[in-house]
Amino acid sequence: MQVHFIGLGEAGLSNLAVALQKKGETITGSDEVLDESLKTLKQEQKLLFNEAGWFPEKIHAQLDAVVIGAKVKKENPELVKAQELGLRIFSYPEFLYELSKYKTRVVITGSHGKTSIVSMILHVLDYNDVDVDYVLSSPNGIHLTEENDFVVIEGDGSLSGIDGTPQLQLYRPNIALLSDIRFEDNGIFSDFESYAEQYSTFVDSIVKGGSITYNDEDEEVKKRVEASENPIRKFPYTTPEYQKIDGEVFLDTPDGEMPLEISNTTDLRNMAGAKWICQQMGVDEVEFYEAMVTYK
Repeated sequence: MQVHFIGLGEAGLSNLAVALQKKGETITGSDEVLDESLKTLKQEQKLLFNEAGWFPEKIHAQLDAVVIGAKVKKENPELVKAQELGLRIFSYPEFLYELSKYKTRVVITGSHGKTSIVSMILHVLDYNDVDVDYVLSSPNGIHLTEENDFVVIEGDGSLSGIDGTPQLQLYRPNIALLSDIRFEDNGIFSDFESYAEQYSTFVDSIVKGGSITYNDEDEEVKKRVEASENPIRKFPYTTPEYQKIDGEVFLDTPDGEMPLEISNTTDLRNMAGAKWICQQMGVDEVEFYEAMVTYK
């Protein structure tokens, strides 16, 4: 596959470019600003792109896909050339869907809890020798294969593509988790309602027959999940019962008290959500708790 990235300097696009190159695909790209991190990426990964700027001559009919960053403008000369040639053009989340449409997509999202929950899920799966693909926001945080059945995606609420569609609307998850909804003005959404509404749309975008695991203690999350008429299964979670003894946390489980390294209420609640997701991915409760004993 030959793929060209317009706006390669954006974190998601550079992560994806590296992951695809590791799979053996031919990757080209460009950006108007060539900062030090992009220069390093070029040197380390041997990605094919020139100096800073846009180069329409790099757009040709043999490209299988053109992926555009969220900051790319409609008049971008490379984008215009791709449109003239009738090439397949994708935003970052649209292309992730294209790459994973035959996998079970597990999307974890929320204002603050998603990174912690994804970390727990991947720890438990690794502990139990369950191989999965994953898409994270961290550097080099994308791992893609042909053989793995699941892909775990850390769902970002930012905008994508030239039409400004929230990324969350484009993943089409089979299994989803929504941890919390807390508005912080970052210049993307004008008010709380427009920010929170993207999560309603996210719940409605889940594949019919899929599932949403949600924080029952967050009133906004609860309201929006329970209001959805999408025919999906809904699994609420809450902070589990636990004891603190001499500064140590012991979780109440069907097999008795279990010591944990994590200690704050938010992490314990996140763990409850992660457990629901892991169980839907084939890890039973006993296996989950055994792995979480080693999680720090």
